[in-house]
Amino acid sequence: MKLITFGDSWVWGVGAGWKKDQTKEEYSSVAWSPESEQQSFRSLLSKKFNLENVNHSRPGSSNQSQVRRASEYFIRDREDQKDIFVIWGLTSVYRFEVFDADTKGFETQFIPGRTKFSEMFATNFFDEGNETSNLYYQIKLFNAYFNQLGIKNYWFNVFNEHKFPKKVDNLLFNGTSLLSMLTNDNKPNDNYHKSNWLFEKELNTDRKIKKAREKSLVNPYSSHPTDKSHQRIAEMFEQEIDFTTGDRK
Repeated sequence: MKLITFGDSWVWGVGAGWKKDQTKEEYSSVAWSPESEQQSFRSLLSKKFNLENVNHSRPGSSNQSQVRRASEYFIRDREDQKDIFVIWGLTSVYRFEVFDADTKGFETQFIPGRTKFSEMFATNFFDEGNETSNLYYQIKLFNAYFNQLGIKNYWFNVFNEHKFPKKVDNLLFNGTSLLSMLTNDNKPNDNYHKSNWLFEKELNTDRKIKKAREKSLVNPYSSHPTDKSHQRIAEMFEQEIDFTTGDRK
């Protein structure tokens, strides 16, 4: 059986190879290494249950990027229609994807703006509520598609509790984010986490990531989960899904 995964850096496993005494330079050399990826919760679960993990998560990616990758994989390429199940991590709606006509490739843009284009987009074309609503309907569309094919699929929030127009029945953990469960902090967050925690402003205003850093649940350089946190996340998923069958418990 194959486990198909979608999501951002938390799903990919960025930084899981961090060691306590590493310098920032030493950490940078292993943050995106095979060692880190092998310690991700998806890799741990795949090894434990003898699953082939087909991974489409990408560091820093947006929800739009994951929708595109899923569309390409399942519809354009028509891969893996049998003996699979899908887990899909929902990331910040303050990221969006654009096609670069010069490089002929896709790139992620972030809000708050880091480029003139993203600043212009944020000012004239972005609304958090609208993006969250669009994400909800994309979830419903893929649910219908997967259901038609008989594919079991599950969604989960990575570090925000999204406020969707209606309940999503196959949203794991009752919608509680991985960050909230790691920190054992289920109170509503002070603010929606936007792009990344490398900016000092976000670190100082986000209660949950500050708590995670203080408890060494994430590394001090990029605020990604440690290997022990990935082990804990894997245990969380085992409580929700039977990985021998793909059924929900």
